[in-house]
Amino acid sequence: MQPIGDKYIKQLQIDNNVLQVDVTTLDHVRKLITNEPYIEFIFHKLFDSPECKFSDYDISTCQWSFPECWVLRYYLYFVLHKELIQGANILDLGSNLNFYAVWAMLNGANKIDSVEAEKVRYKLSLEYVGINNLTPYINTVNQTIDEFIKEYHNQQYDVVFLSDVLYYLSNGIDVLQFIKDTIKPKYLFLESTVVDDYCDSGHFNLWAPSDDPKSIQSYTKKSALIPSRNALNNVIKQLGWKIVAYYDYQNFIGRGKSPPRKSGHKSFYILRNEQTNN
Repeated sequence: MQPIGDKYIKQLQIDNNVLQVDVTTLDHVRKLITNEPYIEFIFHKLFDSPECKFSDYDISTCQWSFPECWVLRYYLYFVLHKELIQGANILDLGSNLNFYAVWAMLNGANKIDSVEAEKVRYKLSLEYVGINNLTPYINTVNQTIDEFIKEYHNQQYDVVFLSDVLYYLSNGIDVLQFIKDTIKPKYLFLESTVVDDYCDSGHFNLWAPSDDPKSIQSYTKKSALIPSRNALNNVIKQLGWKIVAYYDYQNFIGRGKSPPRKSGHKSFYILRNEQTNN
């Protein structure tokens, strides 16, 4: 007998015309990403030596390489959908260490505003942008998403990134609606950890992230909600987003180092705002 969640996974993949990724393609994509030494340096500062300086770091000694799941994410964002990035003004909500912001600029984005709440990662993200010589093009603020929303002054963006952020929020539905109806980007790149379904309508699991910035899933111990696949899909459709692309990490089980991706508990969407005036 198949697990109860399997039928929901298969139906979502059919309904949303799930992207099919040939993993052998990723070997070629890996060659397109050239800033491994810079990321290794930032990780070294985060996990091992907070006081080290980039001027003392020899990039030729870099031994870190991108996990396969990172290469897949680069492929989904910056290869398959590069045309949405080029020339775009982008808002990155929950930008972590600004890896996506830098990649977006290297792939033709016009300018990026990044919002990161965790203070250690915020400071490192500024340094990462600096060593990539992109400070004039990437503006990063140390705010929560709620604080950004309260202070939002009608800035215009073509694209919003909400990558691995939704499941840290207790008001994720409100945030998705604010992005669509108030920020009004043309496109939303949305990726989230998900849990398995056991009913048609979907559900949310309550959890508390770590407040240790070195933890894989960390931000604050404040209660947050992880959506099931169906819950996330239903919210997207009820809010009126148009699904442009869908990838289910069920098709990536066993690959990469990230536990949620390796177990298949991630959903990735590119959504179009049909009502935007941009």
